[in-house]
Amino acid sequence: MEPQFRCPVCNTPLVEDVDAGFKIPPQCPYLYTAYPELCALHDKLYFGKWRKMEADPNDIKRAYAKLNQLLFKMKEAIEIENVKPARENLQKAGEAFAEANAGEDPYSSVNHMDRALSYIHHAINDLLRSRKAKIHSPADYERHYDVILPFKEDL
Repeated sequence: MEPQFRCPVCNTPLVEDVDAGFKIPPQCPYLYTAYPELCALHDKLYFGKWRKMEADPNDIKRAYAKLNQLLFKMKEAIEIENVKPARENLQKAGEAFAEANAGEDPYSSVNHMDRALSYIHHAINDLLRSRKAKIHSPADYERHYDVILPFKEDL
């Protein structure tokens, strides 16, 4: 197996992410973000197929694994930064994630996973506020993802 080349800014593998519909742009869209890796991982989940009605169990299981990875990376960042609101939101994310069981019941796990992702988003923004940086909005990066959000499907 060949080693994956990764973006030097956000650490994303430089291959298209089919689950998130992410197409590799010429320049990393997270270049000017204070926490590029966290924001990129968040957005790949936020725009992911697992949140769509036609998601299959494997889409949800892959998202579950990515969400676990994001939780781990968030924990590392919060241990370094020690931002209390971020720590509280990460704890809530961990509790929501613990209720998900994508291996046993993927479809019932989606709501718990979505809640965990929401708390992670709040934790990322807590970290950004602590640095007086612009808060993260996935809408700012939507053009880099070839996915229609679940709540926009009905429009």
